Amino acid sequence: MYNLYQSQLRRDIQHEIYRKPTVTVELFGKEYFGTIKEKKIGPWKLRRYQVMGVELPSDKEYVRSEVAKLKNKFRNKCFFLQLGIINDIVVFENSSQKCDEFKDDIKEVRLGLERVLCSDYGLEIAFRENMPTAGIIYDTTKSDEELLKDMNESCRKRIKKSIAGGMEYRIVEKKDHEAFFAKRQKTADNKGFNTISKSQYEWLLKYISTGKWMLIGAFLENEMIAWTICIFGDKFIYCPYGFFDRKFNNLWVQHFLKFKLFSRARDNGFSVVDTWGGSPTGFPKHPLAGVSAFKESLGGTKIEQYGSYDIVVNKFLYRVFKWYHRLLHK
Repeated sequence: MYNLYQSQLRRDIQHEIYRKPTVTVELFGKEYFGTIKEKKIGPWKLRRYQVMGVELPSDKEYVRSEVAKLKNKFRNKCFFLQLGIINDIVVFENSSQKCDEFKDDIKEVRLGLERVLCSDYGLEIAFRENMPTAGIIYDTTKSDEELLKDMNESCRKRIKKSIAGGMEYRIVEKKDHEAFFAKRQKTADNKGFNTISKSQYEWLLKYISTGKWMLIGAFLENEMIAWTICIFGDKFIYCPYGFFDRKFNNLWVQHFLKFKLFSRARDNGFSVVDTWGGSPTGFPKHPLAGVSAFKESLGGTKIEQYGSYDIVVNKFLYRVFKWYHRLLHK
């Protein structure tokens, strides 16, 4: 599995787009790339580190000793480190029928794993999920017929309806870049989620010009009604940003756009498309449950991973920040 979180691609994103300060952490005999984040609360400037894409060894004593070393090493540098652990819990095809019993079993396995990681290693379950607990990827070496077969029946019908309705798919031209940002921002404001700032978007466009990214869109009568940014990584395409205009909700434009993306990826020599985050199986109230259901309807493979855990260096400041975060998001 392609470890996006520790790839040069993600380093470029953090450096070129988000302009975040970075840190290198030695853990389990490897060097991991991470980001540094700071938050000022009253007189305190709280610094925390995030290291995503960590592979956890099976040797419990080794993990305990490494966690203890990290606490000592960073005692005076930050108040906690968040690890995004990418070890697999289970991998399965979304086209297979998943009964409620299967979902309940996966949920129990995850809850049991959380208890073990907390009790055996002294980790805390992250109160903010900075690395999704599940990923959904698509094998784009398949033909269009095979891709459609992997999707659920409703999804197939929606794609055919979009095509019959005159939907068009093409690479977004430079003249439409500003229109995308305005539409993306409007969608974010209406749905209440954060998006990239205008300055970050401008840095993104400069990075796109290097040929490492592609902008694709769905158009109806020359109006852009959906848009996705694709990042290239070897044989991989990763899709971190996008939007669709809610007034065209009945046209199922997102289904159409993803299907066309899979086809284009195959035709241009890419073997996998990663749509990134999904919700953990068996947790219908998870914030990403609706997004995950859409992605799973497209077929592909779901990879359940350990998720995000915190190594607490300063318990008092950690509690303050945790309380502040929960209060802020109420």
